[in-house]
Amino acid sequence: MAFSPELLSRIGSYASRLSAAREREDVARRRALRAEGEEFAGHRPYRPGEDLRRLDWNLLARLDRPFVRVHRSGTSESWVVLIDTSPSMAIGRPGKLQSAAEAAAAAMALGLRLGARIELRVGGAGDSGTALHLGRRSDLSRAVKELERLDASRGSGLEALLGEPGVISSLRTGSGRGAGRILLFGDLLDVDPRQVMALGEGRRHVHLGQVFAPEEWDPGADLSPRSRGHRVATGSLWMDPESPSAARHADASDIAGYLARLEAFVEGWSRLARDHRMSHAVWRSDEPFEDHLPALLR
Repeated sequence: MAFSPELLSRIGSYASRLSAAREREDVARRRALRAEGEEFAGHRPYRPGEDLRRLDWNLLARLDRPFVRVHRSGTSESWVVLIDTSPSMAIGRPGKLQSAAEAAAAAMALGLRLGARIELRVGGAGDSGTALHLGRRSDLSRAVKELERLDASRGSGLEALLGEPGVISSLRTGSGRGAGRILLFGDLLDVDPRQVMALGEGRRHVHLGQVFAPEEWDPGADLSPRSRGHRVATGSLWMDPESPSAARHADASDIAGYLARLEAFVEGWSRLARDHRMSHAVWRSDEPFEDHLPALLR
């Protein structure tokens, strides 16, 4: 796991662009739906690019710091972000865990800019998870350090995270910081769809980020830079990183059946998301998060 300065710059630019766009949309929506007697909820620090008409000039004069008025419709959300760290996430060039962590970091950067409170949950050795609570934009650096420590060879999957005592019940009832959005990042290979459906009860938003390695999308191709994706004459060596079964060679019929099952598996998650008003995005680990995160966070 590595977060280079160039990657961190991309994450910052992405969050800045989308937060500004979200703020403009939010202002327009509040203008259209504003009703008499909207409940005043308090103040929060002014963010660059916000509508100056929301600025509390009295507080600015008294404290010499800019604050904006926040009404109940504009109060911040709480997010819960869960990342699959099971051995299957080590597959790929780049690895699926790297890709999932990059997308999660960009999503958290956006959430913090929008004023969300975020709880990051990742699996650890022996299914003992880690929870990190974020509430300020400066907290993103703590999240990045946590992400850089992730190791798919010692971690656990989303099913284990959701199976921890009290996790689903706390998310469903709104305790545990009243999660309004739950974001799952992984290959979704080890998750029971019923667990995911349980997360979306009420008005909670569920976002499913599903990532696969290039080798999983095209298991019979040589994906080295010089090959340009040509087929490998000798076939593929198959193994399951999460079971002790021995590796074996796969022929063309094996690959055809596998691809059909993979397509059906992805379509099943896409259909579940549509039927239960969740968002779902699927991508390859060698694709930039900017191409898919907007659809995931819609």
